[in-house]
Amino acid sequence: MKSEEVRERADGLVRRMEQWHERQDRGVLARLRRGLSETTRQEAWTVLGPYFGPMAVDNPVYETVAGCFALHPIVPAPHIGNFGETLSKVMGDKMREEKEAHTRFRRLLACSNTDEICQHVRHAIRLAKSAKPQAVSVNYRQLFVDLWWWNDYTKIAWAKAYWNVPADTTDFTLAGVGTPVEEEPAPMPE
Repeated sequence: MKSEEVRERADGLVRRMEQWHERQDRGVLARLRRGLSETTRQEAWTVLGPYFGPMAVDNPVYETVAGCFALHPIVPAPHIGNFGETLSKVMGDKMREEKEAHTRFRRLLACSNTDEICQHVRHAIRLAKSAKPQAVSVNYRQLFVDLWWWNDYTKIAWAKAYWNVPADTTDFTLAGVGTPVEEEPAPMPE
């Protein structure tokens, strides 16, 4: 799937979620929240399938973003970027407490596939919802795209946003990632 298609799907999902939230359609939102639990996730499929097609059923990205929005529907401020920035705002002053504050974020970055990151993001959304003095908003469109393409580039973008590293001052590259390493031939026995 092309990146434009993924962005269109993200926009369609979030737009529909915003409509349900504005109308206070509690039944639909409750079924989508149930999609966050492994034992009741099929209830979310009754909403995701008819509105977003067969690709949305049993898809961890759709389940996670829809369920998280239903749980924490704060519309993001225009300047909210990716989920790394959201967690940075959640941590606030705790960012100075090096070890404890960053453990949860490092756990997110250590996720190796979409299923794994979707499980961890669900817990992090609850942190954003319960942040003090006020809840922190989430850019669900960007979250959908990031979860869809979960890879090293996404991890680096989240890390830069989390630790507030200006993009123009860093030169992070992934040279060699995904390319096979040339092996030297095994020595011949004498």
